[in-house]
Amino acid sequence: MNSKYVKRPVADADKVEYLMRQGVSRSIAEILSSRGIDENNFDDFVHDRMVFHSPFEMANMDAAVETINYVMESGGKILIYGDYDADGLTASSVLSLFFSDNGIENDVIIPTRDEGYGLHAENVFRAFDKEFYDLVITVDCGISNAEDVNKIVSELGVEVIVTDHHELPEILPDCICVNPKLGYPFPYLAGAGVAWKLVEALAGRDVAKSYSDLACIGTIGDIMPMQDENRAIVKMGLENFQHKSLKKLAELSNCSAVVSVNDVAMRIAPKINAAGRVGSPQAALDVLLSRDRADLSKVNKLLELNDKRKQLLEEISVLSDSMCDVKRIAAERMVFLYSDNWQHGLLGIVASRYKEKYRVPAVIMTRDGENYVGSARGIDAINLFDVFSKCKDCLVKFGGHKASVGFSVACDRVEELRKRLCEVLGAVDEDSFEKRCYYDVELGKDCTVQDIVNLTNKLQPMLPQDKIVCRVSDSVVQANLFGRDEAHLSATLSCGLEVKGFFKYGAFAPFIRNGANVDLLCSTETDSYTKKTCGILEDMSLSNSVCFDEFYKLNLLKNFTTDERRFVDAEQAKTLCSGKSVAVVFDDYETYLAYCSVLNLEQFCVDIFFDSGLTKVAVVSPLQNYGFGRFEKIVYFAHKGMSLKIPDAYYVEAAPAREELYTLELTRDVCALVYSAIKLKNSFESVRGVYDKYLTGKLSYQQYVVALRVFEELGLAKITDKYTVELDGSVKRALTDSAIYQAFNK
Repeated sequence: MNSKYVKRPVADADKVEYLMRQGVSRSIAEILSSRGIDENNFDDFVHDRMVFHSPFEMANMDAAVETINYVMESGGKILIYGDYDADGLTASSVLSLFFSDNGIENDVIIPTRDEGYGLHAENVFRAFDKEFYDLVITVDCGISNAEDVNKIVSELGVEVIVTDHHELPEILPDCICVNPKLGYPFPYLAGAGVAWKLVEALAGRDVAKSYSDLACIGTIGDIMPMQDENRAIVKMGLENFQHKSLKKLAELSNCSAVVSVNDVAMRIAPKINAAGRVGSPQAALDVLLSRDRADLSKVNKLLELNDKRKQLLEEISVLSDSMCDVKRIAAERMVFLYSDNWQHGLLGIVASRYKEKYRVPAVIMTRDGENYVGSARGIDAINLFDVFSKCKDCLVKFGGHKASVGFSVACDRVEELRKRLCEVLGAVDEDSFEKRCYYDVELGKDCTVQDIVNLTNKLQPMLPQDKIVCRVSDSVVQANLFGRDEAHLSATLSCGLEVKGFFKYGAFAPFIRNGANVDLLCSTETDSYTKKTCGILEDMSLSNSVCFDEFYKLNLLKNFTTDERRFVDAEQAKTLCSGKSVAVVFDDYETYLAYCSVLNLEQFCVDIFFDSGLTKVAVVSPLQNYGFGRFEKIVYFAHKGMSLKIPDAYYVEAAPAREELYTLELTRDVCALVYSAIKLKNSFESVRGVYDKYLTGKLSYQQYVVALRVFEELGLAKITDKYTVELDGSVKRALTDSAIYQAFNK
């Protein structure tokens, strides 16, 4: 069984036992418990009841309502101060639309990302320079800005109400503070949820319902736990999704006819966030305030900003990828990159990408005056906030939590920060960096695919990251490619489940098409039209299959060299393989199996088809583009006549388990057939297509591949991509001039 697949630990065994006493299986009980279902709300879950608490159970809500009612009754004007993300923008819109609907003049201030999160007194002062407001209300911010609140109150003589949901600081602002963490039955509302509860307190739930679509977007956009009142707000918001401009945004974003949680999380909230990342958040606010009429120009502006975000992100990624030194990343246990002109709002996205790609913390920075500002993202087993806390003396400021940190550092201390972070991460247990894929349930034990489908439907609304991940160990009956350029995998398992994998999983298709044992993780998805359920791959590993031999052979034939190599004996190789940073390469799977116990390779990650990440020890097939550079030592057990050429590798002469893997009939007649077929090729046929159309049944695909390599070596042909082969008829060379040809004609 694959050691990187880990069952999600049970948080509270007593809650699981309670749920099992209600008649559900252990597996289902564990899933329910992990998603907040227990004895206090099981009955609500069973009967699909929405849980709402009285808004007046929230600390200081009565005082806030009294103050706001006084301003409303006296015809006063209100200034709303929000934040530039989806939560802060929707929270601002909830209050602004409510006040406007009730004839109360109001304005909204949204700080830019460059100004930074939180209440900034100077922004309020600038607003008051133009006109006077009778009340300032913050949404999704303010609880940590006691000094700014005091300045506003003392210098402007205006009352401030702070509505927020963030963690409480040691010193609270000296004003009315409405925050569920100060006292409320459910402390995990989003900022938009708190604003919505304020409207409910002011006007009742029936009135508040018309603003629930906005509160729903803020709750999903801020990735709040989909439990208790958050579920109720999201469910109500999706059922009452009537906002005209948001419906137009959903339509132009290819959302489903009935907007879902996934639509909001993957298509709507990111576009609202895009405005604050690459432009002015005002563009998103304009859309959110255009509720009663779909303003196409404002929606299109938001879409343009999202396109700009993607373009800038691509530009950053191209440059940052070129800056990545895999060996240094492995040694330092982090990605640490900085530039003078990267877009501040995109740093977190870039950091998240590298965290996922390399399985180490990622720190990305850009220049801001005399400092660099940065975003860092961590991996599951490391508390990133604690890591930065140990380096705080060389930082200007920092903040965040276990998985994400924002910070700034003086320009002349950037490399000092790199060194300090290296020291802290270097002391972390090495096991913390190993890839772990968590799953909720193993199918076939005490629950079926249909059980998971039923439970998923029952748990809706559910965030994408809360999907139920299933582990399946089975064999493949058939496999095919689908989608544009046939890039994606569809495989049917012997249990009847069809699983689909996108992009990289397409590489598996040729090697599992005729049957293979698989160990995989997947979520479930039901097609709304066919009602057919399939699995969506999260990860997949293959057990041994005869099909692997063909992959190894083809990969070796595509990439082998006959150049001189550095050989060591078996005892030296055994010592080299015992290192802490080593890749061991085998030209075929059976030879690997033969050496596995001798070299103690049982705990090594086995990368057959592609690089799985920054694991410290790996067994690798002959992959040309594998990240060998990150390892201190590479040991290659090779057939002496030919092997992959890897700089600095130690080669060991190994008798292959199957000699036929290294034998190939490559004659003058075979080469002549291939050359003639290439001459017949038209521009629409791929290189592989030439073989399928003209040579199937006449020679093997392996013979075809090696013959093409001979032609390239001799300068007779040039292959630039999978569709383009250029023949040069002016070149006259003997086949025996090719070292590749001679390797098979001794």
